[in-house]
Amino acid sequence: MVARNVTWPAVLVLACSAVVVGALGEVFSALRFLSGVVLLVVVTRLRVPSPFEAAFSVVVTVAFWCDVGRWYHRVPELDTVVHFLLAGSGSVVAFFALLRGAGPELGQAAANAPRWTLTLLTGMAGTSAATVWELYEWVAEQVSPQTMRVGYGDTVADLAVGVAGSLLAGALFAGASRTALKPTS
Repeated sequence: MVARNVTWPAVLVLACSAVVVGALGEVFSALRFLSGVVLLVVVTRLRVPSPFEAAFSVVVTVAFWCDVGRWYHRVPELDTVVHFLLAGSGSVVAFFALLRGAGPELGQAAANAPRWTLTLLTGMAGTSAATVWELYEWVAEQVSPQTMRVGYGDTVADLAVGVAGSLLAGALFAGASRTALKPTS
């Protein structure tokens, strides 16, 4: 229930943001906010444990505002913090997307897996999600130059903190209740 009290207001904030910036003529920024709306609506269908869904919803909303508001250019190291938190909270979301897509057998296997295995699998799911995010940043920069801070050094640093955030979240998740891993049809 906690997650829904955070996720749906985050969806509303992103949707209203898309409308406002779209009305101001910033079509690409509006599309960025709308992509956040779609992402969070999809996440609500995955049945991610509430604390992780809530954290992800908040971090996604902040990440898109930092992006569109160009806060990354004004606040040193904010990009690093957001990548750490986004990959961390996103790792559990990505892991649950894999569980829901693969069926109950994988859920049962995950429920019986050792904690270190869950930590590693969740970390790998988050690292994959962080890589996809870096691809998004590259595409965004190609479509709308000078809107993102990209480059080899930035990408490697973002991926490094993404891996660290994913592994930390994986360890937290693995140590949490296993009731969330019970297979669902």
